[in-house]
Amino acid sequence: MSKRFCGGIFFDPKLMIELGVEHPVSLLYYLTYENKSYGIEIVKIQYNEDSKMTREVGNIDDISENETEVISIIDKLKENYVTPIVMEDMKYEITPIQ
Repeated sequence: MSKRFCGGIFFDPKLMIELGVEHPVSLLYYLTYENKSYGIEIVKIQYNEDSKMTREVGNIDDISENETEVISIIDKLKENYVTPIVMEDMKYEITPIQ
């Protein structure tokens, strides 16, 4: 599988306060490609008080053969700070290739 970075975001400080998150969180979004179909990978990196990080990864494969369509989905995920865990709940909303 190959993947291409499509952008990253840090949680906005106001959002962190609202969610009760104490330490910085970044989300990285990737377009994946395998067997003529595109998918999405999200990586969440959270830092803690010991300067250590935890890493969480989520994937949805075989979403579409249309690269532009999948990039559009990634843009919407970024706008809404979608994490790997939330993406797991959304797997059935993002229709894979049949």
